Amino acid sequence: MKVKNVMFLVVAILMLVSTVFAIERSEIPDKYKWKPDHIYASVDEWQKDFDFLASKIDELVAYKGTFAGAYVPVEKASERVTVLGGEGAEASDKQEMVWVDATDPVGSLIAYNKLSEEVWPVLEKLWVYVMFNYHVDLSSSDWAGKQQQIQMLYIGMNQKLAWETPELLMIPERTMMKYIDENPELEDYRKTYEDMYLQQEHVLSEQEEEIIAQSYNITGTASDVFGKLTDVDMKFGTITGEEGEEIEVTDSGWNSWRVSQNRDIREAYFKKLWQGYDDFGTTLAALMNGNIKKNIYLANVRKYDNTLQAALSGGFIPEDVYINLVETTRSNLAPLHKYNEIRKRMLGVDHLRHWDYYVSLIDADEKRYTYEEGADMIIDYLKPLGKQYVKDIKIALNPENGWIDVYASDSKRGGAYSSSCYGVHPYMLYNFDFEKQLTLEDVSTVAHEVGHSMHTWYSETNQPLPNKDYAIFNAEVASTTNEAIFSSKLLDEARKAYKKAKKGEAKEAAKEHLINLLVTNLSAVRGTFYRQTMFATWEWEANKMGEEGQPLTKESLSQLYYDILQEFHGPVAEYEELSSISWARIPHFYRGYYVYTYATSYAAAVALATDILDKKKGARDHFIDYLKSGSSKHPVELLQDAGVDMATPAPVEALVAYFSAMVDELDELTK
Repeated sequence: MKVKNVMFLVVAILMLVSTVFAIERSEIPDKYKWKPDHIYASVDEWQKDFDFLASKIDELVAYKGTFAGAYVPVEKASERVTVLGGEGAEASDKQEMVWVDATDPVGSLIAYNKLSEEVWPVLEKLWVYVMFNYHVDLSSSDWAGKQQQIQMLYIGMNQKLAWETPELLMIPERTMMKYIDENPELEDYRKTYEDMYLQQEHVLSEQEEEIIAQSYNITGTASDVFGKLTDVDMKFGTITGEEGEEIEVTDSGWNSWRVSQNRDIREAYFKKLWQGYDDFGTTLAALMNGNIKKNIYLANVRKYDNTLQAALSGGFIPEDVYINLVETTRSNLAPLHKYNEIRKRMLGVDHLRHWDYYVSLIDADEKRYTYEEGADMIIDYLKPLGKQYVKDIKIALNPENGWIDVYASDSKRGGAYSSSCYGVHPYMLYNFDFEKQLTLEDVSTVAHEVGHSMHTWYSETNQPLPNKDYAIFNAEVASTTNEAIFSSKLLDEARKAYKKAKKGEAKEAAKEHLINLLVTNLSAVRGTFYRQTMFATWEWEANKMGEEGQPLTKESLSQLYYDILQEFHGPVAEYEELSSISWARIPHFYRGYYVYTYATSYAAAVALATDILDKKKGARDHFIDYLKSGSSKHPVELLQDAGVDMATPAPVEALVAYFSAMVDELDELTK
């Protein structure tokens, strides 16, 4: 089985949502905390598996040379295989090594794969158990130490198994396919091997692969330091609240205060937070420089033309998908500019500033929901996905079942994600405000993450182990389709209520509710599609700067961001010079061309959700099949089967039209 990048796999699904008001974890009822003990009942059990895994590595290594043959010491040749005569017996220059052929390549492949299927799920369990415990207490040196421990074991495995793919590629592709045709035990690996041959030109020699594997201990440093610096070490001070109270400024707290109706507080909070990043700008630029140099290094050593190709090629995503997204979006910014003009008019401000980006356009107290109320809404609104899907999300969202960690707490990792390990249910981490409870946006976040969990659950229970992991490109479609259905149902109900409402206060209330939901949907498109495409544009351009040898400094990276920010949001949005440091807050940039998947997924998801809600023949079944598909086909093909072709501009153009229609509707309602 091909070595898996487990460390990226288990943290792949993230959203730009972070801790709100952190309280002590002990103050949160246990029912709202996830249960890593579903993976291991104790650290002692974890250690037993750790020791087991360490003992199995050498067993895997023992298969070296048994797939296609190898050079071995002359004195040991007869112990392993029969030395061939003639052209097969090529001695080395020193006559100390001799080439020997594999005696039973098919049997070795089958046995190796079976052993791999024993090993890799254990590695996943070891990693995520530590991760889930560490992410709710980033101050814990014990869990940090165990994370380093498993990371080193993983890197060591990569080093010791660096021979695997180079040796497999010594087997002619036609021969490998013949092995599979004649041996059903290899059928589950057909696509794995087919993909391996497609990537053959980027696979290096055994020695080179081992060197690259050793470098993994270094190439993640920039990302690690960024996380420690921004999650733990950076402090931003306080601002004064409406009643003279002291408000601690945190990166995650911005998600709550950015929607405050008090503009002065929004401004003060923004300036305090962004100034904190600006103060560390030189350090953060150095980390980004290291991150981009890592991208360039990996692209160069694997013989890719550029970092974009390197990032996408491994997932079999054509570069045109990324380029098409950026170029088509940049050519269709007029609806976004119009929306900003409407926001400025509705807010009644002379200047539309950065701290006005998220605030509601109607001065009304936002309704809050308990977690249970939010979960019930999701279960109800996702009924178009079928009875079985609803039954499954009821299990996932019930806090008693241990899948979720709901509320923010001190030293907890920011954000929201879904992750899993094979053979155990998925887990979801959230960071909602325990005292204020959930906003409607928070409820939508729950719908998003449970979509990821169902994608994982269905793929793992319907695909063989080699095909269970879906590509990042496909990951966000499942979750965002949930969001799109949830939002569409809310919006349709509001439109009907407004149409039926009689004149007077009832009509005005229905109108305000409709406006709020329109703004929510428009903000979702703006945040998940336009904003992430803006990020993708910056990331692409910043990497190209590195490839061209241009300086990557606080000044150059910030100027690039500022220019793209102005382009995307148009002349009506007046950004501060301080806004240019925004790139330094985005953890996704350390994950190598990841953010574009939010935008492509949003376009695909809206198209799929529309078909499902319109009850288009086969749409729901195709979507559920998509959730079950794992990596059984290449990512773009899987979406084509589901009904969307991201290799064309059509889905992006359709999403722009969808956004533009809502902008026009909002304009008419608010004139």
